Amino acid sequence: MKHLSLAAAIVLMVVNFSSCSQKNMNSENNAITKEAQLEWSGEYMVDGCGFKLTIEGKDYKPEDESAISEEFKQEENLIPVKVTYTETGEIIDRRCGLSTQDRSMPGIRIISIEKL
Repeated sequence: MKHLSLAAAIVLMVVNFSSCSQKNMNSENNAITKEAQLEWSGEYMVDGCGFKLTIEGKDYKPEDESAISEEFKQEENLIPVKVTYTETGEIIDRRCGLSTQDRSMPGIRIISIEKL
């Protein structure tokens, strides 16, 4: 009986690990690579609004802004980039500064980004 419980636990761990690995693989398999405009509007702690990507005329908010290198933090400049990303299917609304303006945008997860 003890061996049966141990075997069941091992099977459950393998199934769980496989499903997590499959999810990560699926997300990278669904990756999109496009040219975009990257905009930096400053750090949140000093009333900035972080990064925004404009792809084919539509604005997106990276959920993982820390994945974007410091070299891209150039205020008031649109930087042409090539970005590989996946869509999260979620809306991200990061309020910044004292603004009450709605800044909700579709969220994306950045896989890679480079200047053109």
